[in-house]
Amino acid sequence: MDCKHILSWLAFSIATAAFVTSAFAFPTAEVPKSEPEYIAKAKTAAPESIVNEATIIMMQEKGDAKTLQTGSNGFTCFVDPEGTPLCADANGMEWIKAIGGKTAPPNKTGFIYMMAGDTGTSNHDPYATDKSHWVQTGPHVMIVGTAAREMASIYPRTMDPDPSQAYVMFPGTPYEHLMLPVDSQQDATK
Repeated sequence: MDCKHILSWLAFSIATAAFVTSAFAFPTAEVPKSEPEYIAKAKTAAPESIVNEATIIMMQEKGDAKTLQTGSNGFTCFVDPEGTPLCADANGMEWIKAIGGKTAPPNKTGFIYMMAGDTGTSNHDPYATDKSHWVQTGPHVMIVGTAAREMASIYPRTMDPDPSQAYVMFPGTPYEHLMLPVDSQQDATK
């Protein structure tokens, strides 16, 4: 799932039930319906050391989020309406709520894992509905907020980035952030 849809969904699930539109009808075929399957899919968002200690939430049909696993590390993991799992730290969740609610992003640095990749988005505007400047990124992590804005000048800021390399998503907007592709198949024993 692309960042635009994730952010809109989280704003709905965490900030207000009124934000969701018919485009985000829940659940979709890509979102597991059983809690064990949902947890298993959510746990593909980040390294085991993160997801095993994270809070895992699951959207319910009435618009509220049900906690399936209570965490202790400050990360929240879930599966978005298109079936993409992700995990965000507390500052990342605040940033997600801000972009979803179209409010100023917090002056904090946040971190978001998306080790299953995304389904793409238009890189020129977080709220664009067209497919111009479309970019789809495989497994990656995102740095959002203060540090991302400070670091953004050294990374490509093009509207049509190479998603196999680090780049700035939504350049020139208050929501610009760093997209950092990672190899999700690294051997931990090396």
